[in-house]
Amino acid sequence: MDTYNDESVQELVKRKQLIERQIAEIEKIIKAAPEGNLWIATKKWGYQYYQNIEENSVVKYLSKKNNGLISQLAQKDYDKRLLAVLQKQLKTIDRFIANYDSRAAIEVYESLSEPRKQLVTPVYPSDEEFVKQWLSVPYKKLGFKEEDPEYFTEKNERVRSKSEIIIANTLKSHNIPYRYEFPVYDDGVVIAAPDFNCLNVRTRKEYYWEHLGMMGNEGYVNNNIKKIEKYTLAKGFDESRLILTFETDKHPLNTRIIEAKIRRYLL
Repeated sequence: MDTYNDESVQELVKRKQLIERQIAEIEKIIKAAPEGNLWIATKKWGYQYYQNIEENSVVKYLSKKNNGLISQLAQKDYDKRLLAVLQKQLKTIDRFIANYDSRAAIEVYESLSEPRKQLVTPVYPSDEEFVKQWLSVPYKKLGFKEEDPEYFTEKNERVRSKSEIIIANTLKSHNIPYRYEFPVYDDGVVIAAPDFNCLNVRTRKEYYWEHLGMMGNEGYVNNNIKKIEKYTLAKGFDESRLILTFETDKHPLNTRIIEAKIRRYLL
């Protein structure tokens, strides 16, 4: 089962990628470092430093003139110790990701028989119940002006353009729950009503889909730049959950792009 869309696992994946880069860099540095390691002898008056080359059974005294080499050997020793710790952390993360099932808690309830489900109040409801609760949240829709053209989806839901019909119908064909023009709040104030508020049922993450359909219109573009800026500045808004599609008169919405966005974020 793919767990990479679970938020906790995503953070671990980012950490894993960082550690892998650090390991590669440290290995390069160690390979280019002077041979041997540093021995330090404590004396009453201070310290004495030695270069120990185990392969040749050589121990060489290092005077103050060799301060550069002393520092390099000390750095090498630190790098080797750090490398060992990072390699251990990497193995731990790999084991966790391999064994972690983000849906295991959800499937406890899913696995119950129907009579048992009726007797239990689940901490993690079934997908069906979760979707039902998600769709039942009341909200005030923007509404339409009398002069607005009428476009209806396969669900007989009114939208604002032919492109929105295509998006809505494609979401429906993939059984992706969505709410049309569901508001986004910042400190209790509505900052926008994106075209579609979509739910990835498997990960139970929400996404906001904005279709910018008149990118050849300067006024429209400027207004939507301001809208995107509002998303960016909103305290609780996660920009990684914002899906954007675009079109102009000469470049209509590509249905392959819709499918790609759905596969990437919503399945």
